[in-house]
Amino acid sequence: MDEFFRYEVNKRVRQILVSHHVDMTKVSYSCIGSTIYVYGSLNKSPKGDFSLATIEGLIKELMSLPHIRNIQFDLDNWSISSEAGELNITKMRRPSISGTAQKPIVIEEAEKVEDILKDIEKKTEEK
Repeated sequence: MDEFFRYEVNKRVRQILVSHHVDMTKVSYSCIGSTIYVYGSLNKSPKGDFSLATIEGLIKELMSLPHIRNIQFDLDNWSISSEAGELNITKMRRPSISGTAQKPIVIEEAEKVEDILKDIEKKTEEK
């Protein structure tokens, strides 16, 4: 594939993503050969989330580009794959840290590393 064609496909991919209100600060893409690679997070701009139907429409539009045979997704918030000609789209949940917000650690006084190591050693001996 020549560079001009690759440039044109990348330009058209960007137009499609923008027309579907994709937050372009969170997603990256590239066309290599007959494959479009999309990675990062697929978020709606300015805020909100996509429906499965909207993502299907976006994929169909990308697949209609000339010479494109495949799209590979590596997204943080969606799992999108095509197996046996069937499109599988799943919203991924963000992992929570024990279900509660963690409290910040406040260091009130600087200590020497040697003193900290001695304290750790004493605590290990006590156990």
